[in-house]
Amino acid sequence: MDEEQKFNVTDKRGFTEDGTSRPVTEEKPAETPPAAAASETKDKSGEPRPPIDFPSYILGYYTQGMVLLGEIPNPYTNKKEEDAESARNIIDILALLEQKTKGNLSSEESQLVESVLYELRMKFMAKTSRIKL
Repeated sequence: MDEEQKFNVTDKRGFTEDGTSRPVTEEKPAETPPAAAASETKDKSGEPRPPIDFPSYILGYYTQGMVLLGEIPNPYTNKKEEDAESARNIIDILALLEQKTKGNLSSEESQLVESVLYELRMKFMAKTSRIKL
């Protein structure tokens, strides 16, 4: 038979069973084990992950769009694949982000979104034979 697992239950309610107030005690948050803390800042290969900011978020969509347009190889298959409808969805997401963040971005961030959208749109039009580049 398996060993019985034990666990503790801590009553954190502000009152007792008879309705009287309990004294408030300060609790320290549980400490994160060093291994867990390290895994939050490194990827599977042990390399440090870059910080997530707006430009890296936009560039993630750009890269995904380029993969879906067959411009760069899929990192999982190492083959160039095309999925125009999914690429269109990426372009639509970026256009939505451009619209919803208008006036809230720095000039560099605005320029990045405009450039990424322009390039993806032109590549999409070329892939769907709407224009020749």
